[in-house]
Amino acid sequence: MSRDHDDRIKLERLAEAFMQDILATPDDEILAEVDQERIARVRTMLIEAKADLAKRALSKAKAEHEAWSVSLSTRVVAIGRSFSRAEFEQLRRGDPDLNRKMLIAARKGKAPTDTDVEGLIDDWADLKRLDGEGDPE
Repeated sequence: MSRDHDDRIKLERLAEAFMQDILATPDDEILAEVDQERIARVRTMLIEAKADLAKRALSKAKAEHEAWSVSLSTRVVAIGRSFSRAEFEQLRRGDPDLNRKMLIAARKGKAPTDTDVEGLIDDWADLKRLDGEGDPE
């Protein structure tokens, strides 16, 4: 074993001995050695440490959310309009009344415009993506 490893083991044993000594010491002996000012300082340090950990956790969560958002927007583009268009057109061909049914109230009985169809295709792609069924390419 290396000297560094041996020294590390010795330090770990010393730290463990200190910890055991502290845990074995009765509370009234510890309080007799520590005044209220030191207790208040330690409480403040613990509160600050807790707040720091919470800030770090929040920062990490925000970074993970941002990464997720970026990956999500990348996947939206990756699904591809051509895939969605082909799938949507297949649905339209499978239901001859679909053109008549689409947007009938908004269009006052007229057939949907190309813009309407494009919007529906975009909506279809979004639904497929949200369901996790979108083509990744």
